[in-house]
Amino acid sequence: QGIIPTDTKMNITLKSNRTQGTVELHLMTSNYSVIRAVVIFAEHLFEGEACMLHPVPPSNNVNKDVQTTMTIKALAGLSASSVQYHVFESVYVMPKFAMYHAIDEHQLPKKPEGYCQFELTKRPNWVWSWLQKSFINLEEQMPQPRGADRSVVLDANFISLRTGEPLCISMSSEQGGMMTIRTDDIEDAGELIQDLCGFLQVTELESTANFPEEMEKFKQVLLRVDEYNAVRLKLTAEMADSANLVKALIVKAEDYRMLSDMTHLKKVFAGLQQTNGDLIAEYNKRSNNHQQLLTQLKEVNMMIQKAAKLRVGNAKTRVVTACRNAIKKNNIHELFQIIRTGHDSSGS
Repeated sequence: QGIIPTDTKMNITLKSNRTQGTVELHLMTSNYSVIRAVVIFAEHLFEGEACMLHPVPPSNNVNKDVQTTMTIKALAGLSASSVQYHVFESVYVMPKFAMYHAIDEHQLPKKPEGYCQFELTKRPNWVWSWLQKSFINLEEQMPQPRGADRSVVLDANFISLRTGEPLCISMSSEQGGMMTIRTDDIEDAGELIQDLCGFLQVTELESTANFPEEMEKFKQVLLRVDEYNAVRLKLTAEMADSANLVKALIVKAEDYRMLSDMTHLKKVFAGLQQTNGDLIAEYNKRSNNHQQLLTQLKEVNMMIQKAAKLRVGNAKTRVVTACRNAIKKNNIHELFQIIRTGHDSSGS
């Protein structure tokens, strides 16, 4: 009658495909039953928060590191031509960092130059439990590090399926536990630290960081902010001069009108029209400059937030306040020091 066996079960797994740069959801029945269609409901993964696969799955790219719960409804029948189907309903959690493919150290294309380092007085097994929860395709037992450094107690390496960039997470026994996250993306490092501290219930965390590529980009942003500010001041002065000229021409035009001197009145109005046109053009330039300045200031604020996420608790709040004070003083050297160490030159 086309009804599948009553003991049929649906097995669900997540696997990373490094070749295609994707994370694949695998569904398999426990017997010969055929899966005819699948409906998945999940926030952040699909447009409209739902996806139906029937029969060829569409391409869906996960653009953001976020843990999401998938509600899966799979239709399974005895064969592809069955007219009766059983609907399996399952709930499956997609880890936050599923878009990272686990690899061995010798498979790394390069060692990331950027890193964030901090003391973590937790057992390596707890950190490995966090890795198992937040990533996919990791072994049940924590493997022993194979490097020459005997102090290293945990070493995990990944490749981003989005960008192909490497990510290295290691822990050594120095100073009671020293954690190092190597990546060239400061935002990814911040997300990892916040997730790790949330899992281990760490409420206060200081860190030191060095992200050469990110800091060079940030330096260019700050230079553009200074440039747009200088242009803004210059345009403001020019607009003030043009506005004063308009006022003077209006007074002069009124004088000629009262004297009934139409010849000079026409000349003044022609000059007034020209000056008004120049004033409008200067305003448009100032408006465009203002929008560009706002864009760069948003980049500055985002960088401050990224630097703050490398810390937890009071240190996080302190970094935001110190960075904003350094920007007010236009002290770029101190701003970079705060991002690297979490402290300004006074040590506060």
